[in-house]
Amino acid sequence: MNGPIKMYRTRQIIHHDQKIDKPKCMYALKNIYSKDSQDMVDESTDHVSRTNEKSTIFDQNNHQIPGMADLEAKQEEVLKQLADLKKQILSIKLDLKINANSVGTNKTCPSISAEKLNALPDLVVNASPTNPPYSLLIIQKLLHDIVELKVTSHIHSSVPTLNENAKQLGDSLASYVPKRGVPSVNIKLIWKNVGIDTELIVSHVPIFGEVNLLRYLTRVISSPLSYSSDSDSVEIDSILDTCYLLLRAKTKTEKAGHIATLNKSLGKSQWLAGRSRHSLGDLAAYSALKQVTSGSEINANMTKWYQRCETVV
Repeated sequence: MNGPIKMYRTRQIIHHDQKIDKPKCMYALKNIYSKDSQDMVDESTDHVSRTNEKSTIFDQNNHQIPGMADLEAKQEEVLKQLADLKKQILSIKLDLKINANSVGTNKTCPSISAEKLNALPDLVVNASPTNPPYSLLIIQKLLHDIVELKVTSHIHSSVPTLNENAKQLGDSLASYVPKRGVPSVNIKLIWKNVGIDTELIVSHVPIFGEVNLLRYLTRVISSPLSYSSDSDSVEIDSILDTCYLLLRAKTKTEKAGHIATLNKSLGKSQWLAGRSRHSLGDLAAYSALKQVTSGSEINANMTKWYQRCETVV
């Protein structure tokens, strides 16, 4: 056969371009997909046509309300005043931040009246001989220019004999000679079988934990160790909480984790929390590490810090 074979034609089934006659028995509806309610349907083209009137009923009504222009003007004025107020607040905030930094760098200890300190009731501290509160000895020496902490030791019937560490701590606290002319606060240290937590008795409800004993002393006695107004007060509180957990650690892994947290806080600084001067966190950490660890459990960086703490003692 020469050349292509022709195919037969098929009848068209669907006519796409035919005009559809719409029934006239129903009324026409507005196009629900139009943006504005004034858009109407053009019956001839079935497309949305926009009228020349206002775009929305809300706009039409607003122009008909008396005093709307005055209200809009007042609103603009209020918004402008709020913007100016925001600028003033930001300026005050910046000034306060600068002042806070200057106060932090030039921190001085406020004067305390002797009558106020002498009026403090005697403090009772219950401590276990297996967990001596070494921080008491450090804070006694650091506050010698401000207050005399008179510590007397007593033995409870639950403790048959004192171990060497508890005996040495009690003798050091009792033999310390403070500066003359400063007010005094009496502390009775009772060696008692109370477990890990040192107890501070100032009311019918005891305060548990050596770190909370330190918190109490720095709140009733204003000193450079008081940290509640410092910019790093949250970090100091975190260090104190870590020391509390370190004393209660039951496994070597848990203990190592808390020591690593303290080491991270120390970093390359002289003292914890990146400070150039010792804080309450250093006192609590030194006491906690001396109670639960040996020298081989801390790295070289913390060993140097530990030795600096011992020079204070």
